[in-house]
Amino acid sequence: MNNFASNDVPLDVLDTELVLEVTSKNILGFKKLFKFFDAHFEYKNFFGRKRKVYYSLIEKIYCVKNKIKIKLYGKMFAITLCGVKNPGVNYEKLKKLTGF
Repeated sequence: MNNFASNDVPLDVLDTELVLEVTSKNILGFKKLFKFFDAHFEYKNFFGRKRKVYYSLIEKIYCVKNKIKIKLYGKMFAITLCGVKNPGVNYEKLKKLTGF
């Protein structure tokens, strides 16, 4: 029997395969990797701690020049992916992946 056809498989098991990686650069040129999975994305914050954000917490995704911004519910600031290669293509992939 196929495990993925069963309703007993928890979301954490289905959400382990990497779907998309996007590299962002800050103003000093340091790279930050954002890993997008089926139901969440992960990145390391300023202090090097891994942060996990579920797509259900996303309020809006938009693209401005070479920046992709992800606005979260209840947060004042958006998560900004700067210096992204092919921002339009990655933006469209993110919209489809997150359901926007």
